[in-house]
Parts: sequence; C-alpha cells; structure tokens
Amino acid sequence: MVATDETLDMTTLTVADIALKFPNAVEILNRYNLDFCCNGKKLFVEVCEKTKLDAHQIWREVLEQRSMLGADNRMRFDTWEPALLIEFIIQHHHQFVRQAIPSIRELLNKVCKVHGHDAPELLTIRREFDELADELLDHLVKEEGVVFPAIKNLAALQLTESNVAKGLQIPIDVLMDDHTHAGDLIKSIRSRTKKYSPPAYACPTFQLTYKMLQEFDSDLMQHIHLENNVLFPKVLVH
Repeated sequence: MVATDETLDMTTLTVADIALKFPNAVEILNRYNLDFCCNGKKLFVEVCEKTKLDAHQIWREVLEQRSMLGADNRMRFDTWEPALLIEFIIQHHHQFVRQAIPSIRELLNKVCKVHGHDAPELLTIRREFDELADELLDHLVKEEGVVFPAIKNLAALQLTESNVAKGLQIPIDVLMDDHTHAGDLIKSIRSRTKKYSPPAYACPTFQLTYKMLQEFDSDLMQHIHLENNVLFPKVLVH
C-alpha cells in the first residue's frame, strides 16, 4: 500500500524521498538549497539541522503545497521502466546539455569581455562553467555508450539479481562521482551569481547569461536526480 501524506514521517525520509514523493516540492527544496540530487540520500531532518534550517517549517510547507495543489499531475518517473526512463533522459536532458553549452559559453565570453574588469567574478564563473561543460560532455558519452545500453540489456533480460548486474556497480559509482563534482561546480556558480541575480547595471546580454545559467542549473539538478535516485536504484543490487 502506498503511504499517504498523513502516514509519512519526515524523520525517516531522505531529501531525495521528498523530491520523489512530492515532485512539486522541488521548488521548495531549491528555495532552501536542499540538495535532493547529488546528496539526496541524506536524511532530511539531519540536513536541516546541519544547515540551521527549521525542518518542521519546511515539512509544513511541503504538505500545505500538496493540500493546495491536490494530486501532482507531473510524470511519476519512479514508476517508469528503465528503458523508457533512459530514453527520456537522453532526449530531454542530454539534448538540453548539448544545445545549451555552446550558447552559454558564447554569452559568458561576451560578458567577460565587456564586464570582466568591473565584475571579476565573471571570469571565475566562466572557468567553472567551462570545467563543468567539458566534464558533462564526456560524461554523456560514457552513459550513452556504455552504462545505459548495459542497463537496457539487464532490464530486458530481467537480470537485476545476477552477477552481471553486480558488475554495473563500479561504473555507476563512477557516474555518481561525476554527478557529485558537477553538482559542486553548479552550486559554486549559483553562489557566485547570488542565485543568478544580475547586478543593477547588467546589460540585456548579462541578464540573459544569468537566466540561461539558472535554466542550466535547474535542468542539471533534475537530470542528476532522475539518474541517482530513480534510474540507478532500479538496477543496482543491494
């Protein structure tokens, strides 16, 4: 039987659990900078305590939002089969990454050229984004060329309890380490941009750069969440 909101105990839930059970709550988690993707396996109350957040208040906001909005009509990715989930990740998130990176790099080069002296943090943001972009593009190749096809084969043959499935643990651990580093870089960019709030003097190009970085951040968090907390647990042997 699926637990209702009333039977859920916040003290037993991880941050990722909340994102999975309440997809609309992602906006709340983001507002409080609660990492539900790279470090989502940590207990919600422990993360709140460590970061000096009021877990009870945030939990009330999650439940109140659920009450106001009713049943969440978003896609329940946790119910999808691995092959379908992989296709969605590739077509939606991987395609977005490949399309967005050249545009953001071009914008960052422009704003650094014009505003680099007035806002030297832009140079660091560009360096961190370049590092993130290079790592992600390499990461996508590893996923699409090796790990995703192996997961599809396992799912088709129903071999999740086999030694073959166990052999995926190390490559998946490598991918999750990549996710952690990517998450650290985007969090640093988020902090340096003051959550993508351009200064008052920012020109339209400057503003667009921050807007696209924010969209990239949001997409990457959902992208990593789907892999770390939905796809990989479906195939890993515990």
